[in-house]
Formats: sequence, structure tokens, C-alpha cells
Amino acid sequence: MGACLAIGLCECTACLACACCQKTLNGMLGGATRFGHVLVIATVFSLSAIFGIQYPQDINGYKSYTAVDLETGCSSDYENACIYRQLMYRASFALFLVFLCLALAAWFSDYVNRSLWPFKFAVAVTLFIGFWWGENSFFSGWAEFSRAISFIWLLFQGLLIIDFGHDCHDVIMAKADEADSEEEGGGRKWQIMYMIISLGFLCLAGLGLAYLFMNYSGCSLGMFFIMITLIFGLITLVLSLLNQVNKGLLTPCIMFSYSVFMCWYALLSSPVKSCNPTADHNKGHQWQVSIIVMVVITFVILMYCVVNGTVILNLFNVEGEGVMQYQMSSSTKPKPKSSLTTGLTDGTTGENKGLNTKDNESGNAERTSNSGNPDAESGNGGEIEEESGTPQERVFFHILMIFFIIYCTMMLTNWGRTNGNVPGAGDEAIANESMWFKILCQWAFIAMYCKALHVAYLENQ
Repeated sequence: MGACLAIGLCECTACLACACCQKTLNGMLGGATRFGHVLVIATVFSLSAIFGIQYPQDINGYKSYTAVDLETGCSSDYENACIYRQLMYRASFALFLVFLCLALAAWFSDYVNRSLWPFKFAVAVTLFIGFWWGENSFFSGWAEFSRAISFIWLLFQGLLIIDFGHDCHDVIMAKADEADSEEEGGGRKWQIMYMIISLGFLCLAGLGLAYLFMNYSGCSLGMFFIMITLIFGLITLVLSLLNQVNKGLLTPCIMFSYSVFMCWYALLSSPVKSCNPTADHNKGHQWQVSIIVMVVITFVILMYCVVNGTVILNLFNVEGEGVMQYQMSSSTKPKPKSSLTTGLTDGTTGENKGLNTKDNESGNAERTSNSGNPDAESGNGGEIEEESGTPQERVFFHILMIFFIIYCTMMLTNWGRTNGNVPGAGDEAIANESMWFKILCQWAFIAMYCKALHVAYLENQ
């Protein structure tokens, strides 16, 4: 009798602990839905990196029902690198499936989007582990698919950097003018900061070019890429300073430094030793530095997207403000209750961007009351909680995360071969493909920036 009572108490305690855990996670992450989903991605990729770097041979050959075999199709000289990449492919495919399902569910249910956190983490990790028993050939095919689709994220990333660079110039100059209007000479500190940041990025571009000329210009193709980067960097710098364009010094310096980095990033995939000193190995400091720098840039871009939500769609509105400018101008207006503001015009002029505050509040209240969410009302006087955005906003965020996950498949494996081999060994097709994907993104980035300068020139005429 006592044993039965003890077992019953243990079961009740376990159920209570699970319920408390779920309620705690839902409470912590429900108010920061987008950050919660980013945490799911970070958790799975972190587990994959830890297992792949620290325990590759412990994972490979693990026996439960059937043995895990992650070495099929791997190069015998780079088995550990191959296992690491195969684990990354499995992690990204697991996350791809999770966020594809979330995109579909979030369209119909706000509750699913901002709750069920233990379930989301558990499903993502379980899928990742379950895929250990999958075939390498399937996930190698997934990696090649990701290699092509990553081109889209790099284009989007370049567009965001152009918008960010222009907004930095406009915001700092606006602050300087505002300070000058309040007090004569008050904007000098803003102007000094502007020059320091500009020269800092220009120095980074110069040092990067010097490094490229010393180490990556041994072949004609490498020299061609570097010269294109240098020539267009100088041209856009001069054009931006012209009175007819009047886009200042900071923006072209940011663009120049990013363009130099993209040139180096592309050449790291070259299979030719004279173009790429790391062509015969995949563990050099250049590889590590490139991954770290790209992770930092991508993380900043991701946080920029997470914080701004669908406001970043304002990038595609030619007559609209930049993302930072829109956020600054909207900060002085009454804010809608929606945690994501669209920043898109609905067939109206720039002054009417966003949704009417009153309509937005009533719309949010109506959506919340009809959502069927048992947690829609809090215990404090029936106060209605905010939703995590409209269905369109929620779906947009999850689709954005899908592209980010696919890009991480390449970024975290440094666009390497699926069999773990180095760029300069064996068939060079995959290495050349990766190199051309990245250099084409750089050229597209330069073309988009030149178009932005052309638009500025037309506006000033």
C-alpha cells in the first residue's frame, strides 16, 4: 500500500514539474516569440557543432537498434570533417521541417506561434537525433540544394547592408543638424563620430585589399576579382561624395569593406592553390576567421530582422524610408498593440505607412478574442495579451527563418564538400560552384549599390 502511494506521489510530482516547466518556458518566451524561435535554431546547431567537433567518432557507430553510419561516401583522409558536416546537414534539415510546419500552423493559430515551447524544442532536437540513422546520400543532396538556395539569403543580406549603410548616414546627419539647430556647433560631436566610423571602415577595406593582393592574387581569376572589387569600391566612393549624389562618406566605406570581405569569402572556395592558400586543407586560421566573421555578420543581420519584424519589407518600397529611419519616425507616434509593425504602405503615401493606431488596436483585440487561445486573457482584470503579429507577419518571419537555416547549412560548413574533402582535391566542380555563387552575390551587391546611387542622383536633379 505504501509503495503504491509513493509511486502515485512520484507520478503527481513529475506531472506537476512538467506542467511548471511548460508554464515557465511559455511565460518566458511567449513575450519574445521571435527570439524564442531563434533560440530553437541556436540550440540545435550548437548541439550539432558540439557533437561534430568534440565527439565525431562517438556519434558515428553508435548502436541502438541499428548502428549510426556517418562515414558513407566520406573521404578517408577527412572522416571527422565529413562527420561534422553530415551532422550539420541533419540539424538544418530537422530545423527546416520544424519551421515549415510552424509557418503553416502560425497562419491559423497565434497560440501555436507564441506557445508550446517545450514541444518545439523537443521536436527539433528529436528530429535531429533521429536523422543520425538516415542515409548520407540524402543529406548530401540536401546540402547541394542548400548551396543554391543560400544565394537568396546572401542577396537579401547585401540589400539589408545597403539599407543599413544609408540609414546610418541619414540618421547621424539628422542628429548633427538637430544639434546644430539647438545650439551653434552642437552637431560637431556627431560629425566627428561620423568621420571616425567612416575612416574606420575605409581602413578595414584598405587592409583587406592589401591582404588579398599579397595572398590571393597568384592566379588571373583571383587578380580579376580583386581588381573589380578595388575599382568599383573607389568609383562608388567618389560618386557618393559628388554634390549631385550627396550620399556622404560613411555609406560607401561600409559598402567597400563588405565588398572586400565578400571577395575574400569567395576566393576561400577556390580550388586553385595560387588563388587560395587554404585549397589543400580545411582547418587553417583563414577558414576559422571567415566562419567567425560571417557568423557575426549573419547574427547581426538576423537580430536586425528579428527586432524590426516585417518593417524590413520597407526595403522593397522604393519611395519609402529606410528601416532605421522608419523606426525613428514611428517612435514619436502612438504605437499599435501589435508586436510586429508592417512598415508597408497599403497603397498610400509615405506619411500613411503602418496601420492606423485605433484600427490596429481594435483589430488586435478582435483577433485575440477570436483566436480560441485559452491563455488569451490574463488574470488581471481580463486584460488581453498582445498577439505575436498578424498571420502574414508570422508566416513571413518563419519563411525568413527557413532561408536563414538553409544558409547556415553552408555557412557553418564553410561551403565545403559533403565528403569532407578540401577544395583543391579531386573534382573541382563543387568548389568552383561555391566560389561563383559567392562572387556573383558580391557583384549583385555592387550593382544594387550603384543603382541606389543612381536613384539618389535622379532625386537631386
